[in-house]
Amino acid sequence: MRQFAGPVLLEKSHDYMGFDCGKEPLNTFLIRHALANQANDSARTFVGLEGGRVVGYYSLAVSSVLHEAAPERMAKGLAHHPIPILLMARFAVDKSYQGRGIGTGVFKDALRRCLNVSRDAAVRAFMVHAKDDEAKALYERFGMPECPVNPYHLYFLMKDIERFLRA
Repeated sequence: MRQFAGPVLLEKSHDYMGFDCGKEPLNTFLIRHALANQANDSARTFVGLEGGRVVGYYSLAVSSVLHEAAPERMAKGLAHHPIPILLMARFAVDKSYQGRGIGTGVFKDALRRCLNVSRDAAVRAFMVHAKDDEAKALYERFGMPECPVNPYHLYFLMKDIERFLRA
């Protein structure tokens, strides 16, 4: 039996060309754009592996939310400047590995990385932009509330992440 590893930073040597999560835009991102985005410093993609095969992944990018577009919890006590966040821009698990806990493990890794970044640089929240109702429902199962200006934008404050990871 092969061992699961990671998530680790995506490398050319990983077997990712056959990745299929059932959502073509997420497959295309991993196969065609993830390494280029790393090279141009616009996003980092971390992959869970079985052997060398990518079984799940997520991409992180630094972003911000305008104060007036932020949920009240996120903006409370802050000046009226953009609020620094870490955006999980992509998140997917290969169809043949769905329902086996891979997604939860990969998601928790993204949260741990966000906490680590927040210890060295200001990050107020972790945010996702759900691509559809199915993705939104997944993030809601993790306990992420939606933003008032866009119900497909969901978030955790740093204290929410700490509580989630302790549970």
